[in-house]
Amino acid sequence: MQTGMIRDKIEDFVTRLARTIQVNRIYGREHQLSLEAVDSLYKILSDLLVQKEDITIGIIGDEIAFEKEPLYELSARRKGFIEYLKASGIKKISFIRGVDRKELLEFAHFLTTRSESLDLSEDLQAVLEEKGIRHVILSDIGYQEKKKILPIPENRMREMVKRNYQTNIQMLTQTFKELKDNQQLNVQSARQIVESLIKNMLQNKNLMLVLTSLKTHDENTFMHGVNVAIFTLLQAEVLGLEEKYMTEMGMAALLHDVGKIAGGSSEQEAMSFWTQEAVPLETEEQKQARHDVAGAKILLETDGIPILPAIAAFEHSIKYDLSGIQRKLYGKKLNIVSMMIAISDYYDKLRRKPTYYETGGPEKAYEEMNKLSGTYFHPDLLKNFFSVIGIYPPGTLVELDSKEIALVIQASMLDLRRPQAEILYDSNGEKYKEPKIINLVEKDKKGQYKRSIVKSVAPLEKFEIPDKYA
Repeated sequence: MQTGMIRDKIEDFVTRLARTIQVNRIYGREHQLSLEAVDSLYKILSDLLVQKEDITIGIIGDEIAFEKEPLYELSARRKGFIEYLKASGIKKISFIRGVDRKELLEFAHFLTTRSESLDLSEDLQAVLEEKGIRHVILSDIGYQEKKKILPIPENRMREMVKRNYQTNIQMLTQTFKELKDNQQLNVQSARQIVESLIKNMLQNKNLMLVLTSLKTHDENTFMHGVNVAIFTLLQAEVLGLEEKYMTEMGMAALLHDVGKIAGGSSEQEAMSFWTQEAVPLETEEQKQARHDVAGAKILLETDGIPILPAIAAFEHSIKYDLSGIQRKLYGKKLNIVSMMIAISDYYDKLRRKPTYYETGGPEKAYEEMNKLSGTYFHPDLLKNFFSVIGIYPPGTLVELDSKEIALVIQASMLDLRRPQAEILYDSNGEKYKEPKIINLVEKDKKGQYKRSIVKSVAPLEKFEIPDKYA
């Protein structure tokens, strides 16, 4: 196997290892999806160990490395996984030829549950031995980081992602304006927006989430479509859905509200779905269903649009338990993409309400949506969604128990309530000259958390968001 092919396989292996941990955390080790994730992981590892006696990956600084070489592009996509390993006290993992599926299954479970007992002084190798894991070795990094030309600087990357986010909103605005003017839906424009979102998501997932958080209810309607696409793509990426379908899923999310936004003759024609005459006292549910029918009709009649966006436009407002107005589904059950879009759509609409922070902010949204688990939303997909964004999504201002004000910059795989944050203001409300990055899972020598979130805080003039994020 050539060096380039091995590196590609390694990147695939690390990606699937991160996803296996995520799936295990959501569904549990015995769930079919968890077992399938381990099977896929084992197949790739077996292929690699045919060529090499052992496969070693490690963490150098903030990068994942293979055989002393940092994998910069992979590291940019897997920052959460890197943070998880570092917080778990894991610096280097070696898989030795002879490892079997049972060992890999136990190791995946070990990594998944590592956050439940963060005694960084314990002998991790001894723990693995007790579990019968003899072909996986955990150790310290035994080599120095090699100097290499770094990828795009972080500040420049931020500017690129922010600029592309605004450009995508402008493009979507123009796309729907043309549609309302009785022109054809610009399929190429929609596809270009989604491909840009996928690229930016892979480059800087956390900044994408920050941008969705910082824009509030006074922003334009089309930002909602872009945000829903971002949330849906992130869900799909964590679930490990095949990348070749990502563009279709992104387009489905981006265009989910096409019937409502476009209006016009298609919506009037959709009225026949209910009655031959207009309904004077139409309920919100009936109105939404009419929009959905209109949207599906527009997409079905547009050349170049795959079937998935039309399905999602029709289904995304149908409840998971199928209660409410009965509608005939495209298949025997709701499409998984429709259900993911439903979660993304509902969450972003909650955040756009003027009273969002007055009624409790992101922590209240988390509680409200979990109450609808099993009725409005697929329970496992809802868990997956919050495992991606956390209870306090990146971009959320929070007050700590130290009275300091911080900005959440990355969700934690260890604890949904304990993200990584940048402290901006001291306990007196004075801005720090040098903001400090903290991880809220950190504990002191007594085993107590050093800081905890008390509540989310509405962005005010008193508390400014740093320009690098805003």
